[in-house]
Amino acid sequence: MKPQVDILVVGAGAVGATAALALRRAGYSVQVLDAGQPAPPAESADIDARVFALSPASIAWLETLRLWYVLAPRTQDYGGMRVWDAVSGSDIAFDAAALGLPRLGAIVENRAIVAAAQAALGDVEFGRSLVALDESVDAVCLHCADGDSLTARYVLLADGARSPGRAALGIQAPGRDYGGRAVVCHVQTASGHDQTAWQRFLPEGPVALLPLWDGRVSVVWSSTHAGADALLAMDDQAFSEALTDATAGQLGRLDTPTARHAFPLLRQTAERFTTGRCILLGDAAHVVHPLAGQGVNLGFDDARALLEAMPDPTRGLKPLARRRYERARRAELARMSLGIDALDRLFSTAHPALAAARGLGLHAVDVLDPLKRQFAEAALGIR
Repeated sequence: MKPQVDILVVGAGAVGATAALALRRAGYSVQVLDAGQPAPPAESADIDARVFALSPASIAWLETLRLWYVLAPRTQDYGGMRVWDAVSGSDIAFDAAALGLPRLGAIVENRAIVAAAQAALGDVEFGRSLVALDESVDAVCLHCADGDSLTARYVLLADGARSPGRAALGIQAPGRDYGGRAVVCHVQTASGHDQTAWQRFLPEGPVALLPLWDGRVSVVWSSTHAGADALLAMDDQAFSEALTDATAGQLGRLDTPTARHAFPLLRQTAERFTTGRCILLGDAAHVVHPLAGQGVNLGFDDARALLEAMPDPTRGLKPLARRRYERARRAELARMSLGIDALDRLFSTAHPALAAARGLGLHAVDVLDPLKRQFAEAALGIR
């Protein structure tokens, strides 16, 4: 079969749309399909319930794509991060200036990134869902639910954690169900967020407060299924009181919560990130626990690494480069995923001996600068 385009991208979310934009600007002919509808302009609504803590590398990626200036009015830099343990009372604080950085990262709405990237592409085909894929030696044929078939040299699957494309390829994505959900919303603070990201580890899961550009904070509160059900069932006043207590009143009273939403806490990794001519990106390839806020950063890392592996449209993605890409991304994902998993296991217990040990560990990291820098680079995705 003769390819109609160089690359078909399935999924026009944050990772898929930015990857498509980068590859198009590198000289590839790119067609983008998405089963949903266009993202509404970010400025047309309240701050999206789903926000990302972008690493410096992800910010640089968006700057390279000339999207950052569009996003800037609705972003919030943060120069500090404080993490503390509710059981042992130990804490660790990171400061951008001490690490020689202008910022540790920035909090950005998912919808803002998606809307900006889709607008820059300009020709995303919405309402088109994939039902099957056929690979040959020199092309891929993608079959859509509307009966249409499209061919390309390569297919990028960025169609989410439940990826229909991954299923069509017969690729499994085993992992771990953490047995809980994260409840998200935005709240007002009594004392302001001080351009700092806050996270407190409770025995049932961490609660994070992420600074927003309008002065509020975004809440990501991980708990058991029963705990999440209870948080969702509370009225606004009861939820505000529970949240203020859970964060030890660090930012004063937290109130006026927006509508609360919840999503499952999972870790999953596709058995393969590539086939002969198909590449999985973002959540289609891997999902990690949100406690370190690295999910979308890993997806952007996928896109950057792929662009480095196939910089020349005349050559495309050669088998050796594809294998190197797969090995590199799996190694990075394993490091981050297993590290996050270990943190969850360590902090999700109130056992006195473990609480005392992790308290000593946090203190040691906080006072030993070289160790603290290494911890920051790993935990915050600074590299």
